[in-house]
Amino acid sequence: MAARGFDRVRKSEAIASLIPCANHGRPRRAAPTVRSRAPERVKVFPVLRNSIIVILVLIASVAHAQTGDANLERLTEAAQAISDGQLPRAEQLLNSVLAIERNDADALNLLGVVRAKQNRKTEAERLFRRALASSPSHLGAHINLSELLTTTNRSADALPILLGAHKLAPARSEITLKLAMLYADQRDYPQALQLLEELLASKPDDVPTLRALARVARASGNMEKALSHLIEARRLAPQSPAVLYDFGVTTLQMDLVLDALPVFEQLHRDYPREPAYLYGLAATHWKKGETAETTRLLNEYVTLQPRDPSGWYLLGAALLRQEQTSQANTALQKSLLLKADTDTNYLFAVTLDKSGNRHAAIKILQEIARTHPNHAAAHAALGTIYREAGRYAEARGELERAVALDANDLRANYQLGLVYAKLGEKDAAQKMFDRADELRKRQHDQERVILKLIDPPQPN
Repeated sequence: MAARGFDRVRKSEAIASLIPCANHGRPRRAAPTVRSRAPERVKVFPVLRNSIIVILVLIASVAHAQTGDANLERLTEAAQAISDGQLPRAEQLLNSVLAIERNDADALNLLGVVRAKQNRKTEAERLFRRALASSPSHLGAHINLSELLTTTNRSADALPILLGAHKLAPARSEITLKLAMLYADQRDYPQALQLLEELLASKPDDVPTLRALARVARASGNMEKALSHLIEARRLAPQSPAVLYDFGVTTLQMDLVLDALPVFEQLHRDYPREPAYLYGLAATHWKKGETAETTRLLNEYVTLQPRDPSGWYLLGAALLRQEQTSQANTALQKSLLLKADTDTNYLFAVTLDKSGNRHAAIKILQEIARTHPNHAAAHAALGTIYREAGRYAEARGELERAVALDANDLRANYQLGLVYAKLGEKDAAQKMFDRADELRKRQHDQERVILKLIDPPQPN
């Protein structure tokens, strides 16, 4: 039992348990795009849907002047009940405290945790805010509210709340780490790096900080720096699945397939039911051009994660590469039903065109070109269809746009050469054919799909 006379500054928190998020479906993962080099979507610190968040729970370190240790004992017991998953018992204890002291910050904070675990996020937020109104220096409520806002896709709102926690406890490394990740989520990479570098200076061998630095470096495009941090993290924790996973993701992004493959093979062998590791292994085989193995692994993946649009998306791309057009069409439709996405819609249009439904394909591609004018692949596909239909003026406009957006698109260069030839522009046609031949020497597959590993799935 705690001694009487403590002030109202919270002195200890502990992790109580893992609380499911309210959102369903997983984040966009390793999304490939066909013949498109549009700027990649960078969001390396997504809110993890269908995953977990950690809510810090106050263990009870304060005596109540009016009610003495009775309420303190109830708070301690409630915190333990939350840890044990006994939510009705915790709720009963906390309501008994609030019946005596309506604005008790500790009880409000813990009841907010209960509501979050019950997926009653709106009530949880209201309770955390009441706790802060009652006690602005309540560290646990700051942390819990920031976590809740982050997991409901409100990172910008979470940032000032977590800043408040950081000011209250500047020496708490886990708070600094969370704050850096929130800055990174807002793409304020300089601020995130400053916090992380200061943290690493005080704890040079801290593996979580090295992993965070690698993620920020990867998000800001400095892949070599990211890899250097992960090499150090791997030296310090050679068997850590989290470190191995980050290493595999980074090397895969850098096209270091032979480095990524043994890592994902090991992770999948050790954790065969972990979807993120299975997906990483499938993506690695995709990079190697082993489409049949990619398809096999992705069929296993979508069985484990049937509501992940990215799994169906990459499966559709793999099936399409194997000319299994009907199956690819089905997989892509499932992806689109789960999440509307331009790249998925583009691949779906390709399957429609290959199936002979050219009119429907044109409508989709025209809409993509209208709403996403920098989608090079859509312009290239539309230009190709127009050329095959003898609509050379329209084909020229689309294909010139595609080449302007992506000078390395082999098909767009070749198709534009055909259009120029039909229009009698022989010199321009020869230039495009020469360019296409040069590109063909560099890439073995004219219909290649470029894998973008932007939002890798996170392990459970």
